[in-house]
Amino acid sequence: MKRVVIGTAGHIDHGKSTLIKTLTGIQTDSTKEEQQRGLTINLGFAHLDLPSGESVGIVDVPGHEKFIKNMVAGAIGIDLVLLVIDAHEGIMAQTREHVAIMTLLGIKNYVIALTKVADVDPELKDLVYLDIHEQFQGTPLENAPIVETDAIAGIGLDELKQVLDEVSQSVRSEALSLPARMNIDRAFSVKGFGTVVTGTLIEGQIKVGDELFVYPAGIKTKVRSIQIHEEEQPVAEAGNRTALNLTKVTLDDIGRGNVLSQNELEPTYMLDVKLHCLEHAHQPIELWDRVHLHIGTREVLARVVPLGQEIIMPGSDGYAQLRLEEEVAVKRDDHFIIRSYSPVDTIGGGMVLDTHPQKHKRFNEEVIESLEIKEAGDLSDIILDFMNRRTFATISASEIADYLNEEPEQVDEALDKLVAQEQLTLFGHRYNSTERIEDLIGTMMQLLKDYHEKYPVRNGMPLEEFRSNYNKLAPRDLSAIMKELETRGLIAIEGEFIRSADFELELDEAQQALKDAMLNELKTAQLQPPTYEELVGKSAERKEMLNSLLDEEIIQLDRITFIHKEVYEQAVEAVVHHIQEHGQITLAEFRDLMDTSRKYSLIFLDYLDEHGITKRIEDYRVLA
Repeated sequence: MKRVVIGTAGHIDHGKSTLIKTLTGIQTDSTKEEQQRGLTINLGFAHLDLPSGESVGIVDVPGHEKFIKNMVAGAIGIDLVLLVIDAHEGIMAQTREHVAIMTLLGIKNYVIALTKVADVDPELKDLVYLDIHEQFQGTPLENAPIVETDAIAGIGLDELKQVLDEVSQSVRSEALSLPARMNIDRAFSVKGFGTVVTGTLIEGQIKVGDELFVYPAGIKTKVRSIQIHEEEQPVAEAGNRTALNLTKVTLDDIGRGNVLSQNELEPTYMLDVKLHCLEHAHQPIELWDRVHLHIGTREVLARVVPLGQEIIMPGSDGYAQLRLEEEVAVKRDDHFIIRSYSPVDTIGGGMVLDTHPQKHKRFNEEVIESLEIKEAGDLSDIILDFMNRRTFATISASEIADYLNEEPEQVDEALDKLVAQEQLTLFGHRYNSTERIEDLIGTMMQLLKDYHEKYPVRNGMPLEEFRSNYNKLAPRDLSAIMKELETRGLIAIEGEFIRSADFELELDEAQQALKDAMLNELKTAQLQPPTYEELVGKSAERKEMLNSLLDEEIIQLDRITFIHKEVYEQAVEAVVHHIQEHGQITLAEFRDLMDTSRKYSLIFLDYLDEHGITKRIEDYRVLA
């Protein structure tokens, strides 16, 4: 069953609210001020039962120029527009602006209600028809059905319901498989219930008991109850006009402009967009123009940075980056409106292409090519562009679908195709661009090659040092790529060292003699080793040889104390045996056991404590 929301549009006093009240029996001008002034200030809501039995939501948005921003907020989530035109006055300035806004917001389904026809002069009515056909030529309203109505005289109401029913059947169903998301257009408190918010659920499903996030603050809340068309429901689906009773939030936490989302969103201060400058705009959109950005039900100030061209002329399209003065939480393909800073007029709008872009050079061909793919490429191209241009990280299919705001089934199909074409590589259940992986593998292998050339007597690079070169990678991703290197036979990992698989340590006679001499010195010294200065002195060759033998044949107990590995292993064996026999070992007992000094006994036992072999209790050690 399709879930349809109908929005009204039209100039002030053309009869929107009266028509809706007559059709539905609901007064959408709900506040005293609205009723006294005879115009809609805030959003009004109603529902209508159509001849087919379907119940549709209706959003009655303001028509007065001063309240145009409320009109933009009401247009979010609308599937079908009922454009109201007074038969006595025809198309007015706000009528055109409303149509421009609806078109920029991507709405394609329209029905035109010609109101107040009971006493209109036939010739004047014919002129209005002519005006409608001329002004809407080449727009989504070009073939919109026109129904003559008069709410007071009761003319055309049944016909209008029938036409709305027919057009509603052509409205596509929203994707229910996407995570739930709703832009809040009203928030208020109900005594005994707490915080209530309303909006049109634009994606997914919300059930009673669901936990949701409130953005941009990221606050968690829970759904206590759901109302649709003033009736309690267990679930709301995309397309429903919905009222949610929420827990854990107050009106200080939530209000119009916030977004409710089932998945975590990342608020942003920048958006890459496709932008259309309206033909009636008084001037082109230029670099650093300050504008009012209306997106979802939120309004923020922003600066425009045209990309690939100096300016965007009236009546033309272009790419741009919007630099926002406040964060927003939106998704790719969301539509928006921009209005000039002062005086405030609607000048354009468009669609979000990237919610978390980098700052771009304005005339970078690669950037423009990427934006073209984001706008018009097929899903495989969009995924590949996304993967190639993000920082290196593996990512799951669900994360890709959520970021790109695409249905999971379609994303899975595109990912399978890209893996088969070897354009993406699959690590377990996570993906990355094959091109990026190969680039990273190349840099890793070059890093090891450079290390081997610089330190030819070392058997490899310490793993900790290798990993530190890629500390911007998630540990999971670094482990995955290192495992890939091992699988391909490109590296060898031995103990705490990593080396190129084709690297072989070859010492010349002088190097071998130096190695033997240093090992002999340490082995002879047992647990009374030479100082660092005595062992290395100022010799760069001895220092390098010491580093090459660390953890392989020499153990470093502290910053300046080194012993032979065989001596270390014998001492550990003696300590373990003593504790197993006596239950513990003291510093003095170790000193006597190993015939060493108190100084080196303390250094050695502290090292065992640090490495989890022993544990100190008061003045003795036990096995850890």
